[in-house]
Amino acid sequence: MGNRSQVSKADQAPTEPKAGKKLPKWMTDHFQKSLDAHENLGQIIRLSEKGISVLRGMPKVVKVIADLDGRSDDAGYEEKIRRAEEEANLAQAEIDKDFPVLHQFAVVALWSWLEHFVKDFVALWLQHRKGALTLPQLSKIKIRLGEYLQLSKAEQASYIVELLEQELGSPLKKGVTRFESLLEPFSLSGSLPQGCAQAIFELQQVRNVIAHRNGIADRRLKSACPWLKVRVGHPVNVGGDMLGRYSEASGAYLLEVLYRVGDAHGLDLRASAAQDSEAVDADPKKNTDKNA
Repeated sequence: MGNRSQVSKADQAPTEPKAGKKLPKWMTDHFQKSLDAHENLGQIIRLSEKGISVLRGMPKVVKVIADLDGRSDDAGYEEKIRRAEEEANLAQAEIDKDFPVLHQFAVVALWSWLEHFVKDFVALWLQHRKGALTLPQLSKIKIRLGEYLQLSKAEQASYIVELLEQELGSPLKKGVTRFESLLEPFSLSGSLPQGCAQAIFELQQVRNVIAHRNGIADRRLKSACPWLKVRVGHPVNVGGDMLGRYSEASGAYLLEVLYRVGDAHGLDLRASAAQDSEAVDADPKKNTDKNA
């Protein structure tokens, strides 16, 4: 996200092999929509950074237009200049600090994206996979039948996911464990790429400080993430590189869950991705386009 980040390999995620078996459409649709939302968030951040940068030149624009129109002596001119200069100074301060306020919003949005990516996926799994509702972990859930029967099939699945979360204590778990605990009953948990778990853990801890402490570091964050070297009582400055790590780890997690889903369907999507990567590396035209 920002001008320094990207979805690590997830934009090239193989949603189905080139031949033979395929993943169900409901599944590939979910992964594609989630990926699109992830990319859209990154694009919005980049556009916002550009928009903020443009504000630095607005005082000069206001002055030039006023002079051309002969309105520099108008009663409202001084107010327009004052407001333009105030916004230009604020924009410069944001740029000098690497857009900390904008990136804080992005951190909260990215964690929300992760939560909905996993929870919506589990809900879809319950809807479409035969036998999913017979798992031992689900037998402990207590459903309010009257409320449940009034819901649509999709709403019923989401309702069960919420109850499963409570049963497993998922919202109280830290980092990626919060999501892995929801996937584990369906045999969809597993190992992660190097650095992914730590980045997602850090994302969660920083998000909590932003959401609950207005971005001011506390002892809990300092203890949980000593490598950040934050100062208790001071703002947590989320720079572009920091946000980029969170975005990359989130994209890598999506890709890893997709690989696991492929395994559950007897599809080696890792091999498919490797073949696609080799094909790109071997194609001079594609490499030229990529480096253009």
